[in-house]
Amino acid sequence: MNNYLMVLLILLSFGATAATDTGTEEDHRQLRELLTMAQTAVNNDQPSLLQSHLHKDYVITVMNQEVLTDGRTVEQLFYDWFKKPDAVLKSMHVEPQATIKTNIYEGKFGICHGTSTDTYELADGRTFAFDSKWTASMIKEGDDWKLVALHVGVDPINNPLIDGYRSGLGFGGVAIEINRLLFE
Repeated sequence: MNNYLMVLLILLSFGATAATDTGTEEDHRQLRELLTMAQTAVNNDQPSLLQSHLHKDYVITVMNQEVLTDGRTVEQLFYDWFKKPDAVLKSMHVEPQATIKTNIYEGKFGICHGTSTDTYELADGRTFAFDSKWTASMIKEGDDWKLVALHVGVDPINNPLIDGYRSGLGFGGVAIEINRLLFE
């Protein structure tokens, strides 16, 4: 029985090795360019630059957990966040860094994760910098990589916004505010 288990484990490890790390240096160069282009688009308030790099079925979950698809586009989000008369944000600056080299499966599907320092300037002039984490999935269509899914998140307890509440309201005030935000 142990011999069968050992053979199975060896075969599975070969299969996993063959499936990953199949990307070429050109694939990784294109993926690094995709990350840089996304950073430029966000930092320069040019969300339209992203459109041609999104897969037709993309889904993006941004820091506040809003979900973007073709029904709620990146352009709409930027308008709501920055351009509407009652917009809360004035600007956003992101600095994403991949933690790993993209794992590429079968030469056409990639998964990567990383960190970012995301700085938000509010309309009233206050600035908050958040340390976020992200996970991205990409698919290769022809010779081009497209973003299929992106999820960005921050620690909901330890971040500068909550720190501001803590210093102004104390811990009890923070608990009341979190309760109000979540349950009202």
